[in-house]
Amino acid sequence: MAGGDDGRIRRLLFDTVAVSVLEKVLEAARAAGAAPAPVKGVVLARWLYDDVADRPYRDLDLLAARDDLPRLEDAVAARGWPVQVCSREMGELEFTVDRLTVEVHAEFGRRDLSRLTIADVLARGTLDGRTFPFEVRRIDDIDHLLLLVANVTKKSFTYANAHQPADLARLLERLRPRWDELAARARAARFTTALRLVSAWMAEERGSPAFAAFARLLPGPGRRLVPAAIAWQRRRDRRAPRRLESAAGLLGLALATQTPDDLRLRVRGLARLVRRGLARRLGRDPG
Repeated sequence: MAGGDDGRIRRLLFDTVAVSVLEKVLEAARAAGAAPAPVKGVVLARWLYDDVADRPYRDLDLLAARDDLPRLEDAVAARGWPVQVCSREMGELEFTVDRLTVEVHAEFGRRDLSRLTIADVLARGTLDGRTFPFEVRRIDDIDHLLLLVANVTKKSFTYANAHQPADLARLLERLRPRWDELAARARAARFTTALRLVSAWMAEERGSPAFAAFARLLPGPGRRLVPAAIAWQRRRDRRAPRRLESAAGLLGLALATQTPDDLRLRVRGLARLVRRGLARRLGRDPG
């Protein structure tokens, strides 16, 4: 019992620091004319769980429009926050504030995974002054669930955050009255295959009755090779989960690039992955 109490206290202390860092980052962003939105751990711990300590997380995630990235980069540099990753091509900015990692994403999960844009997601968001002592932009729950789907897809399912299945299950249950809208938004984003694959994963491997029921609302697979290849990858990686550090992780990402229901996205995504991989092998910054 004491060990459990210690863990809960550590998670609450971390959350206190994270909320403080979130406020600092949002203040810096607003001063620079940017308006990012917090997502995943720091907000889902409050929106989906009775106790924030029940949903551990290790960093802060924010969504930002692509046009805001240069302003955010300038704001981070002006405050002397150390930068670990800055990729204009992939829409990624990662830096540290008070020893806590902050990740800013200007693409929906990964570039070329869907037609959803962060600008559209932010435009659908609403201002929320109740979750924290300061105002944040809250993205729509459907977009949040699709974002989690994108993250699970690009992490080859096996390597998804340990808390994402619970997040997905709770969020889908909350969205039950809007399931038709969820399916329609995924279809418009050419993201139905990824949503169907994650639904099957949640139903078959995580025992989620809600995802089993929701999956029946989705159209049948038009492409069978990619789902079969991803199912094979999932089975293999369950037997050797450390393979993410090797070529198997790259194979999973390559398969993820083939999930969009849009040929142009699939071609661009795979070409981008190959080109960036080659640049790294040659010791170059892929940008």
